[in-house]
Amino acid sequence: MTHALDARFQSTRTAEDSAVADAPEGAARRALTAFAGAALCMSAGGLWLMPAEDAAMQLIKLFASVVLLLGGLILFNGLNREAPGPEVQIDPVKRQLRVYEYDAKGRSTLKTCHDIDALQELSVNRRKLRARDASGVLVLEMPLGSDEEASAIRSAMPRSS
Repeated sequence: MTHALDARFQSTRTAEDSAVADAPEGAARRALTAFAGAALCMSAGGLWLMPAEDAAMQLIKLFASVVLLLGGLILFNGLNREAPGPEVQIDPVKRQLRVYEYDAKGRSTLKTCHDIDALQELSVNRRKLRARDASGVLVLEMPLGSDEEASAIRSAMPRSS
């Protein structure tokens, strides 16, 4: 991920993101994925219910059962994938802090846009980005993944004069 003046970072999953992930089409897709994963894992074991008399057939069954088992485990692993969190952009040229959210189909929408000069606080402390509006209300608090992200955000933040 390259860090320019327009720095983008992913946050953790919020309660609003859970509503997107638990949408009806998301639940049906999740159930279908779980069913297919279970079917592949069970069929990997079911191959051994039928006897094979020669060594070549046993090798083929061993290869097929390993492939089916791995395919089922890959499908189960995909069930743990979380919906992407909001994306924060700091634009020092326009002096704005923008928060974008993604819907279930991956389309981004602008959730909020704050003028940096109107913010009372914009800071990075202990791997957390915090922003408060003029009345002191916390408008953004998100964890950062690494110290590199924190330093990239600090370099993108405008200097107070």
